[in-house]
Amino acid sequence: MPGHDDAAILAAMDKLTIINNALVATGNETVNVLNDPSDEYRAANTAFDRAVRFLASRHTWPFAMTTEALTRVPDADNKSRKYSKNGFRLPPDMFHLKEVYHGTHIFTDYEIIGDVLSCCYDSEIYAAVVKAPADANWHPMAEEIITRYVEAGCLRSLNEDFREATAREAGAEALLEETRTHVDQQNPARNMYKSKIADARRRRRV
Repeated sequence: MPGHDDAAILAAMDKLTIINNALVATGNETVNVLNDPSDEYRAANTAFDRAVRFLASRHTWPFAMTTEALTRVPDADNKSRKYSKNGFRLPPDMFHLKEVYHGTHIFTDYEIIGDVLSCCYDSEIYAAVVKAPADANWHPMAEEIITRYVEAGCLRSLNEDFREATAREAGAEALLEETRTHVDQQNPARNMYKSKIADARRRRRV
């Protein structure tokens, strides 16, 4: 709808639909339900799960970002020699750590060893992290990338067409670059950066 942003018009990503779209696109039989016992489902499902984890971890997607309070760990679990008294457990299902906060303030003086973040503060530590988003939160362009990766998986496992599978993956990678640029436009810092570049170019033309 005109005037609405992407977040307002998203429909929930449907795993079964993506799997069947990929099976149709590769000339294979579709499936009726999740966990279907067929070879088609097993191949497409494996490719889907791999694609979701891979894509979510490739970028700090706004739709995959969340901020979580970190829980202190016992000193015995904190292997830091620099901050041996203040260790906090990172979320076990995160893919990437973007920022760390003490209260509402970002700070960068911390150390990570394993899944423990240690710092000079003893409480109110929060982490902005990338995690696999719920199906309802995936951007439509990211959903299309996943579909292309699933197609590639089907082509390899079911069709044994390795050349075309590689071509589909190349198409997914090209779309990934376009999607990064489009989705990142929601970021104020990115828009400010682009505005400064545009202003500089206009001044050069004068």
